Amino acid sequence: MKALKVNKKTTLVLIIFSVFISLIIVEVLLQLIGFKPWKYEKSESGNQEIFKKDNELGWIAKKGIYELNINSNVKSKIKFTIENSGNRQTSIDNLKKKNIFFIGGSFTQGWGVNDDNTFAYLIQNKFNNYKVYNFAQSGYGGVQSLLLLKRKLKNYKSTKLIVYGFIEHHEQRNVARKNWLETLLRYSKRGYDQIPKVPYASINKKGKLIYHKPVSYIMLPLREKFASVVLIEKFYMKQTTKHRKKNQKTITKKIFIELNNVAKKNNTNFLIVNLSSSNENEYKNFLSENKIDYVNCNFFLSKDLLVKNDFHPNEKAHSLYSKCISSYISKNNLLF
Repeated sequence: MKALKVNKKTTLVLIIFSVFISLIIVEVLLQLIGFKPWKYEKSESGNQEIFKKDNELGWIAKKGIYELNINSNVKSKIKFTIENSGNRQTSIDNLKKKNIFFIGGSFTQGWGVNDDNTFAYLIQNKFNNYKVYNFAQSGYGGVQSLLLLKRKLKNYKSTKLIVYGFIEHHEQRNVARKNWLETLLRYSKRGYDQIPKVPYASINKKGKLIYHKPVSYIMLPLREKFASVVLIEKFYMKQTTKHRKKNQKTITKKIFIELNNVAKKNNTNFLIVNLSSSNENEYKNFLSENKIDYVNCNFFLSKDLLVKNDFHPNEKAHSLYSKCISSYISKNNLLF
């Protein structure tokens, strides 16, 4: 019996068909075990573009008065006012007064509460002989806060105190971990004018901080159609960023030192506030050794201290933060 002859064209078609069928089988199996195509979180900012692209910082809030639904389970809206310099409103506009700067992420900016409920606003009322600027930006970590601070200090010469609101998640943001980049992309429909990118830091062989340009999560074609594409993205991001975790605490400590150095060069007092970190003792001891002012305001954020169905502190928590920070500033004469 003669063997069936198959030409090259037929072989190629069979190979392509086999690969296609295999991919379909893999896709079906992935979805059966729980993997899904990429899905963005729905916008709850009313399609308002609150954050604009910044080539150095990744993004920054733009001037405007916004009314936001923080989540679909809360009917009431919050007033979210961003002034000319990208700072959140803190009521007093006397530019002749000496300044207090607040930097950090969404806890410090006050995501989820009205302008007049943020702890920066409340501290402004406490120290009304000073002008408080709340330059904190949602999603920022230490690297972005440092870069922003350097930029702002060029334009504000009479700054008396810089306060950095720290949460533990800043460690991941400082090194652009895979999970953080993925989260930013998933929530990128909530107020960003384009996909947010993150500047990050690493350490060279000499132990010096190296700052890198903003990066984002990988985006492959057909990711919103096939779970297999999402799985490939996850594998790629894990492999290319897995080395970053081991240095994140060391990098965070070096950023603390750099922030303090920037403050000293500008004849400004500097205070780190622990808003949410389980590494309180580790950082407390480190900052004490390096003679950096530090206050622990890490209250347990129970349900009654959180924005409804959210992980951000509500107005009650901001009131507690305000009292904790104000008390430390007064007792340690940071404004005198």
